[in-house]
Amino acid sequence: MKRHVFLAMTLVSLAACQSPAAPTSAARSQSFSVQALAENDIQIQGCTRTLSRAGATDTIFAEDGVDQGAKGFIRIDGQLITVGLTANAGDEQHTTRNFADANHAVEIVESLTTGASHEESDSVEESGALAITYRGATQTIQVEGGVAC
Repeated sequence: MKRHVFLAMTLVSLAACQSPAAPTSAARSQSFSVQALAENDIQIQGCTRTLSRAGATDTIFAEDGVDQGAKGFIRIDGQLITVGLTANAGDEQHTTRNFADANHAVEIVESLTTGASHEESDSVEESGALAITYRGATQTIQVEGGVAC
């Protein structure tokens, strides 16, 4: 009997000293890549908001700048994804617009500050950030661009 108790206590103490198991691959955050859109990816008529990484020229997100029913386009891991406007808030200087695909596997929060207005070209400069969530992982990208009609 003493031998069984000693063996049980030894097993318990060995188990307590072991390192915790490494997280499974499903528990690790997944990374993703946002690529530039091609001209034929952007299927918008009328006013268009285009955003590039700060300091770059390639468009990574484009959307029609309307308040209701807006659609947007983004390319993630090589796949062109269409998103729709789900929420819109702000004033003339700051706007926050939320977009999601049909399954909510992709969600984008666009937070922008209005910059210079150019009446001769019917455009407005904007800068801010895109918080992109894709399959549970989130990236925030600083952006600049604007709306042109």
